[in-house]
Amino acid sequence: MFKIIGLPAALAVLAGLITAALPLSSAEAQWVFLARKAMGRIEHMRQGGQGNQPAYDFATVILEAPADRVFATALDLARKNRQVMVTMQDPGQRRLQIAEGDRTATLNVVPFSDDVSQLLVAGHAGPGEGPTSSLIVQAVLRVCKEMNKHCQVGN
Repeated sequence: MFKIIGLPAALAVLAGLITAALPLSSAEAQWVFLARKAMGRIEHMRQGGQGNQPAYDFATVILEAPADRVFATALDLARKNRQVMVTMQDPGQRRLQIAEGDRTATLNVVPFSDDVSQLLVAGHAGPGEGPTSSLIVQAVLRVCKEMNKHCQVGN
């Protein structure tokens, strides 16, 4: 049967449960704070491109929008763009690949919550492209604009 515990033991159990829940709540609050601070900030990185090696461009942004909506917007923009060809699309994984001449790029959308997602684009960089002239960054900016989201390239 059930054993009735004393008030001090019950308070100790309750205190333990509250203490165990605090780090989770604190971590969750920190995540929300960081996500809000990073919202719309496009982070750009370039790798390689020395000698005869091709350079790769990466851009990412956190958007306050459902992942399926971000993916649908990006796919629609890619289909309408006559300069690129959609070479692969996987709506279930929210992933697509496009090609423009000999350059390719892959786009992924990752859900963080029901209303927050991350857009990641990776592809070949063109010669002389900087953070603001990168075709990868420009693609992210087009998605932001189409979704009426304010985005800007971070430092």
